[in-house]
Formats: sequence, structure tokens, C-alpha cells
Amino acid sequence: MKKFIGFCFVFVNGISSLYAQSIEKKLQVSLSTGYQQQNFHWSIAGNLNGQNPNIYSELKWQHLGGQNIATNVQWNVWKRFSLYASYNRQSISSGSVTDTDYGADNRTNPTYHETFNGDEGNTSLWNAGAGFILINNERFSLIPYVGYTMSKQSLHLLDRTGNFPDLNSTYQPNWKGAFLKVTSSVRIIKNLKFAADVTYNQVTYNSKANWNLIQTFQHPVSYRHHADGYGVDAGGQFVYTIYRNLSIHAGAGYFNWQTGNGTDELYLNNGQVDKTQLNEVVNSGFRVQGGVGLSF
Repeated sequence: MKKFIGFCFVFVNGISSLYAQSIEKKLQVSLSTGYQQQNFHWSIAGNLNGQNPNIYSELKWQHLGGQNIATNVQWNVWKRFSLYASYNRQSISSGSVTDTDYGADNRTNPTYHETFNGDEGNTSLWNAGAGFILINNERFSLIPYVGYTMSKQSLHLLDRTGNFPDLNSTYQPNWKGAFLKVTSSVRIIKNLKFAADVTYNQVTYNSKANWNLIQTFQHPVSYRHHADGYGVDAGGQFVYTIYRNLSIHAGAGYFNWQTGNGTDELYLNNGQVDKTQLNEVVNSGFRVQGGVGLSF
């Protein structure tokens, strides 16, 4: 029994010693920039039952690329409790949009198809939460967080050919909800570590659109979409300490957000509101970025 008590004492003291030599500092701030690309699409059915046809109209924004900037703050505010906040913003400078309508089920008998430019707009993502430091020793860290997330997008349909010179339709998605995030890092060599994170978001989805050239639609809100969905974000980066509290990092990330069935509400100029089924909304993409960090 004495040996067991002695072992427990040594084990607890060893854990405390390792925790004191933490790989993650009390306060960490980073700033990054790089490139982000995403694909975004949604479709609606012909009625509220998802029929007539099952895919009536579909919009696809493809290869929406542009510069991405990001900032992250991680603060060990008290004992093992940590606060986390981040902001990402992409300025869209390239991409295209296709608008297709169908007369029969499963994307058959197309009745309309047009390709437009989608090289304007932006996306933004906010996260804020609190976590508990499970492990933070000289070689490894593991910190789960819970919090609130909000993502907004501003997508455009434009025409650079001159066939539709006044075209400037907009679609503005809004994702809001709770997130569960896990961050970890592992020491590779003295000044180099690898940090990774994965985030699950449970969200509600709402959007509004202005189809500016269709006179039978109301403006500035022509229709709205409502649904429930989720999002998964994952990333990893190498972090190299170049001088005391100053580091540089480089890495990449992937994200996929989507909804289930929802509702499409179309507002007509005569005051009528037509409703049909929103089949799904999907937004996926990747980013590569690098930057600097400060830790204290």
C-alpha cells in the first residue's frame, strides 16, 4: 500500500512538472494570409414535397478563389481554462456560376442553362469559445473548446461578356450555431511543432437573394432559404520558433458545410409568396496560408 501511495505521489508530481513545461504558452496570437478556394451550390424541387421535378433549379458557384486573411487568439485565462477566438475572411476574385433549370426528375430535360461570372464577393467566419486544457506538457497538448460560430457569404452573378450588362444578382448565405473544437500540437524538434485542429459546427442556415433582372420578383429580397445543417473544418500547420516569443507558421485546411432539406420562399411582385423544398446547400473548399505568431 505504501508503494502504491508513493507511486501515485510521484505520478502526480510528474504530471505537474510536465504541465509546467508547456508546449502551448499562456497567450498566443497569430496572423495569417494565403489563398482560399470554395465550391458552393444549392438546388430546389418543384414543390414542398420534393417533387415535380425533384430538382427543378440548381445554382453552382465553382472555383471561387481569392486571398484569405485570418487571426487567432488562444488565452489560458485561469488555471486550465482557456478562451479561444478566431476570424477568417476571403476576398473572392475568381470563379464562375451556372444556373440550370430542369423539366424532369434527376437533372433530366434541361429547360434553361447559363454560365455567369462569380469573381466578386467575400466570405467571413467568426468563432468564439471556452475550453479546458486536458494535456499541455513539453511534447504534446490537447484542448477541447465549445462555443459559437457565425459564417457569412456574399456571392454574385455577373456578366463580363456584355450580353447582360445590368446583371448584378446576389446571394447571401448565413450560417449560425454552436461548435465543438479540438486543438492539439506535438513537438517535432526543439523549435518546431506541428499543430492541428478539427471543428464540428451544428448550425441553422438562412439566406436571402436579389435576382435584380427578373421584374416579376420583389427587390431587394427576391427569395429566402431556411434549413438546418452542419459544418466540419480541419487544418494543420508547422510552427517554427525563430526568436523567443516570435514564430512563423505554414499550413493548410479543408472545410465542408451542408444542410438537409429546407424551405425556399419566393416573393413575387403581386404579393404572392410561393414555397417549395430546398433540397440542400453545400459549401466546401480548402485554404493554404502562412504567417507569424506571438506567444507569452
